[in-house]
Amino acid sequence: MRGTAAMGLLRLLPAIVFCYLTFASRLISGLLGSLRGSVELPCVHHQLPGPIKEISVYWQLKNHPLKDLVVATVINGVVDRKYVDERFKGRGHLNPEGLHAGNFNLSLNNLSLHDSGIYICIVMWTPSYTDILYKTTVELKVTAEFSPPVVDIPDPGKLLYGQERNLTCRSKGGLELPKIMWIYSNDGSKVQDGRVHEDIHHDGDIINVMSTITLNITSNINISCVIVTKNGNLTSQHYKMEVKLEAASPPNVLIVSLIIGGIVGIFLIGFLVKGRCLRRPPRYEVPLNQMNDLGRG
Repeated sequence: MRGTAAMGLLRLLPAIVFCYLTFASRLISGLLGSLRGSVELPCVHHQLPGPIKEISVYWQLKNHPLKDLVVATVINGVVDRKYVDERFKGRGHLNPEGLHAGNFNLSLNNLSLHDSGIYICIVMWTPSYTDILYKTTVELKVTAEFSPPVVDIPDPGKLLYGQERNLTCRSKGGLELPKIMWIYSNDGSKVQDGRVHEDIHHDGDIINVMSTITLNITSNINISCVIVTKNGNLTSQHYKMEVKLEAASPPNVLIVSLIIGGIVGIFLIGFLVKGRCLRRPPRYEVPLNQMNDLGRG
């Protein structure tokens, strides 16, 4: 009995929807959803003419891309997933407990960009499949926004004057290529010094970006990374780097200094040894005649 009713509903739906669309355009409302997020599409009708078992509901996504897709159905007051399109199974839900109160809201989770489109909700009285009790149309647009940028700083402690540091800024999940800026956090001015390298990675329709700046640290700085999009700017946390007063000795200068110091040390040691030899007291030699007298005695 229930299967026969369902098939009758599906056979009549194209004609029902066609008649409905001739006067429903003014009822369209709009919703925004975030990629991989969730959204609830409204469809509420409290004035039901009879028990819920006499009510059927039909949710449909229009022209996606070549045909209409069944998103969710209620047949004779019971949520029915048999005719739901595969791409919505497990993602489109109607709350069974809310049906008795006329709540036929559609919940969609794990949104994809292909979920964007016009959704139609039709509430019908089952004894007469041509009797539309309520209808509404919702336009859903799924967008993808960049994640807040995060900056990686190796050894964020105090640095020696003149040391170089690489700072890396990452953000992901956008649809259009953004502009990446490095700014001083204290006044918002753009960092002009340093070398900047950017990497762009496409994950299907999604864009992930990374920017690396190389700075020669000569003073204390507060720095941030900004992702500039048409929907607004995203700014990372402020990162502070402090500089010690003593300068960092480049490795080649240190080696040369050690070599010169060694040579000077060798000459100094040689000079000291030679000076000690020159100051040695003179030897006393006994005259030969005294030596002979000592021998005879």
